Amino acid sequence: MCVAPPKSLAQPTARRRSTLVEDQLRKHKKSFQSFALFIGLLLLLRSQRRESFDKLTNPLNLTREYYWCGWALKCLGLQLLDHIVLVLLERAYNNKMMMYRINTGNRGLVKLEWIDYVFLCINSVVEWQFTCHVIDIVLSSPNFAWRLHDLGVLNTLPALYLIFAIDDAFYAPLHLLMHRPFFYPYVHKHHHRQNLPERGYADAGNEHPIEQVLGLSCLYVTLVIVGHVTKVHAMTIFVHFILYAVLALLNHTAYDVQFAFWGFEYTTRAHETHHRYPTKNLAQYFMFWDKLYGTYKEYYDGADRK
Repeated sequence: MCVAPPKSLAQPTARRRSTLVEDQLRKHKKSFQSFALFIGLLLLLRSQRRESFDKLTNPLNLTREYYWCGWALKCLGLQLLDHIVLVLLERAYNNKMMMYRINTGNRGLVKLEWIDYVFLCINSVVEWQFTCHVIDIVLSSPNFAWRLHDLGVLNTLPALYLIFAIDDAFYAPLHLLMHRPFFYPYVHKHHHRQNLPERGYADAGNEHPIEQVLGLSCLYVTLVIVGHVTKVHAMTIFVHFILYAVLALLNHTAYDVQFAFWGFEYTTRAHETHHRYPTKNLAQYFMFWDKLYGTYKEYYDGADRK
């Protein structure tokens, strides 16, 4: 004899599922509003200026097959790099986290939600489009070079240093702007739902697509400026991309990585501090800019909260 399951154990009804969706929409309402505006502007550009839209989204004019193959290879490469970095960190630090986490027992965002995966997927496409724009400027601008015999003294190490320094000089004030009340809840708040990053790329890349576009725009402008100052070789940009990714991954792990040279003062604890005190430590790598802007904060290890 078959007995119907109690109502409390039955599958959620359509009404309950609808309520769950409404709760999620309400929870992330402002992120959705700004995202809808972002998509709306893109669709308007596509309908009014198709050529500009195509140039923006596919600057190399790749066929559909090559476009998505390139995107897939970029994603695979980044996931491999992420895996290697996390494995090496776990071995090097023997899974010992930064002291604030040990002393307080606090954890950040324990589980990613569906909106996080949606934004991560969209941002992976934005990253690929940005990569295509960089390839385009390298191939078309006299301030960039890609042949081996064009490698020189200025377009390598000095250019690499300037790219990191100038990018952070732009990014720090932009970052402060993203924390202003009129902007923060619509864009940057999504990234700060994680107050103690630990997943590497999954936490680093988990930001609103508008924030992704703004951050990469800073880097693109930086490349143009450095191209005028020292010229830039494609190999320099490739090395920068690798280091940029690695440092972003490290910034969103639980391990206390730090080093410094020639004003380049890098510590993961500085970025953890930013996630705990959002208007402090706004630069990504050069804490010099925060000390100059008056937004630098020393690391608090929570020892008095044991």
